[in-house]
Amino acid sequence: MNSIKKNSPPCAEKFPVSSNQHGYKLIDPYDWIRDDNWQEVLHSPNVLKKEIRDYIDKENQWTDNQLSNLLPSKEIIFNEIKGRMKEEDKSLPQKDGSWFYFSETKKDEEYSILKRYKSNSSIKNSKIIHNWNQESKGFEYFKPGGASYSPDHNLLAWSFDSKGSEFFSIKVKDLECKKKFRDQVNNTDGNIIWSIDGSGFYFIKMDENHRPSSLWFHNINTKEEDDYEIYNEKDSGYFLSISQSLNKQYLFLSIHNHETSEIRILDQRKEKKELSLFTKRVEGTEYSIEYDQENSRFIILTNINDAIDYKIMVTNENFLDKINWNEFIPHREGVLITDFSCLEGFIIIQELENGIPRILSINKKNGKQNIIEFNEEVYDLDFNEGNEYSSNTIQIYYSSMTTPQQIYEYNLIEKKKIILKKQEIPSGHDPKKYITKRIFAKSDDGETIPISILKKKDTPEKAPTLLYGYGSYGISIAPSFSLSRLSLVDRGMIYAIAHIRGGMDKGKKWYKDGKKENKINSFKDFISSALFLKKEKISGEISIHGGSAGGLLVGASLNMRPDIFKSAVAEVPFVDVLNTILDETLPLTPPEWEEWGNPIKNINDFENILSYSPYENIKNQDYPMMLVTSGLTDPRVTYWEATKWVAKLRDMKTDNNPLFLKTYTEAGHGGMAGRYNQIKETAFTYAFILWSHNILKGPVSS
Repeated sequence: MNSIKKNSPPCAEKFPVSSNQHGYKLIDPYDWIRDDNWQEVLHSPNVLKKEIRDYIDKENQWTDNQLSNLLPSKEIIFNEIKGRMKEEDKSLPQKDGSWFYFSETKKDEEYSILKRYKSNSSIKNSKIIHNWNQESKGFEYFKPGGASYSPDHNLLAWSFDSKGSEFFSIKVKDLECKKKFRDQVNNTDGNIIWSIDGSGFYFIKMDENHRPSSLWFHNINTKEEDDYEIYNEKDSGYFLSISQSLNKQYLFLSIHNHETSEIRILDQRKEKKELSLFTKRVEGTEYSIEYDQENSRFIILTNINDAIDYKIMVTNENFLDKINWNEFIPHREGVLITDFSCLEGFIIIQELENGIPRILSINKKNGKQNIIEFNEEVYDLDFNEGNEYSSNTIQIYYSSMTTPQQIYEYNLIEKKKIILKKQEIPSGHDPKKYITKRIFAKSDDGETIPISILKKKDTPEKAPTLLYGYGSYGISIAPSFSLSRLSLVDRGMIYAIAHIRGGMDKGKKWYKDGKKENKINSFKDFISSALFLKKEKISGEISIHGGSAGGLLVGASLNMRPDIFKSAVAEVPFVDVLNTILDETLPLTPPEWEEWGNPIKNINDFENILSYSPYENIKNQDYPMMLVTSGLTDPRVTYWEATKWVAKLRDMKTDNNPLFLKTYTEAGHGGMAGRYNQIKETAFTYAFILWSHNILKGPVSS
């Protein structure tokens, strides 16, 4: 049986703070855990109030002490995952002009090395252009951002985050003489787009609330204070992001929230750096664009005129407003267009139907279409169009929960694919020993919920199961290959993904039926998935796992049906939903009203969020054993959400099941940086899950 040491866990003091909203009195006993100085904490964690840091340290000490018996298991799982990873590897070289670029990893190094060689040479003659490992020295936390070379391929601009707060700095160096420039631009989102003349680059600046709010330009060999602003978005409910057309002619500035978008374009052929409005924002209308150079037109992916799963339209580059848009690929409800690209001779479209992806290529000259798909019951599929607009080939990335990634080169003219690379598993992997399948549960309102299953062929009925879910923002959880899951499955567990409402696995309607006033459907779907697995004798005891908005899913499900779960892991969980969405000064608030509703202005939104927010709905009841993690410098889901939630759970739950909080004090939303550090986090999580099921700690063979 599981056992923990007999001393008591930390007990947070209560200093109730009350507020009134829509006639409701809200009392928060742990409001003090939120530091009013949180913006500075993102940049300098050491300025956190002492009483808060002391409490977080006590929680970490308790967790480390109580789970010290997991250390051997953690180490075993870490070595298993590392053994499956090809530590020394190269990415496929990507051609751009007269150069080939690729990345390389070395054994025992956390980060990759960027290299290149001339197109008339060979990979043996490649040279290092950037070493992330060297740049990371001296930092307790280091996360690589973008790396973008100038049009003449002589300069490299690169970005990094040294706090975990996702405020990226950009530096520049000369690739030929290896000279580092004095240039440094701070507080960016990390993305870099060079001007066509190579005089400088465009970037997005973050405001103090971590909102990407303005577009700027930096001239090479100048100071940051000399940068100039091109556009500033005044509406705090919108984010900015930048991209460019494949032929590099146009810069695209996307202004968007979760339901509405607006694009401004900059023609880089023109001397004046001036944005033009593509078509103005209309609430509820989304669109994204690519440039078709041969036909002097833009290709548009949009939901205009109730095209809920999107359609493709076109318009002449001189007539941008939507009144001039013409249909190219009609809307087909249930067939979700997830991505598209435009090459010289072809338009590439990625679609999802009933959770199964496919790629569609369209010949621009004759309009002929060709479908690219695979035969497994459940799989993941993606494509990369490369860097060259004139190319007639694309790369296709394929994997399933049993099949390691395979990369193909697909010739769009000949309609043939050849294998370029297969993911190698040094410790060995036999896909025939495993089963991947898709099953379907029924929610309480009759909706059919897809569930992806991975298990060994010899796994018996009623096996312990880890059920994973997310269910927000329209994000679909792909049934792709994972090196880490095998450490669970090889020990007789089942790994299951519930494709619940709130994602877009069954189209955009599936997403809308799991957001705002329909958010409760996400939780009911997740619970129904667990009950179905038990009813059909597929699963025995079930653990659940989710992160960020998936942590909300875990928290809400535990409040509703704690009795059906053996254990739970909630990573950087969004659990203080009501207080967060009521506070418009927080980075996760104004843009989030389109996802959750606005409880400040709308009483129905307020009551809806109040009904499921995990922090407000903790009850005097038994809860399963739990592991909760957070990041001190997380700008998306702030550290105090998990901390307050655990404090309140400790005070109110009626069981003796262990509850652990681990706050990574040198990390943000994505956890620790570096490939080995990330494996260590996963190993810790999986060791806890196996421990909760009393499964043997020793190594296993696949």
